[in-house]
Amino acid sequence: MAPGRGAILLTMTTTASRRATGSRARIRDRGQVDAIVLAALADGPLRQDEIADVLRSQVGDALDLPFSRIVPTLHRLQRNRLVSRPSQDPRRYRLTDTGTRSLAARRRAADAFAASLHHLADGGGR
Repeated sequence: MAPGRGAILLTMTTTASRRATGSRARIRDRGQVDAIVLAALADGPLRQDEIADVLRSQVGDALDLPFSRIVPTLHRLQRNRLVSRPSQDPRRYRLTDTGTRSLAARRRAADAFAASLHHLADGGGR
């Protein structure tokens, strides 16, 4: 998948997670997992295994998100009406309009956080 509006970018890891998993980022925060799964669905409906494939192809080994976390995440996102399962192919999940807006808001927040972090780390906060 070519990078597009659904491209997944991993911008930071913690030192503790790098020590524990090498260069892999262990994502424990439920909101971050939700955002990553929503981003994987941004380019269109996917099955659970296809979501895992997208995550692997976009971020490779940099992300430690086991397949076993994807399924409950999809169920939670569906309960929250951020994703739905089309009746013509109920194995696939797609973003709802609410999910698309939520993903856009999460991306803006992540971009603002990353910009602030870089600004402070580069000495701009002194």
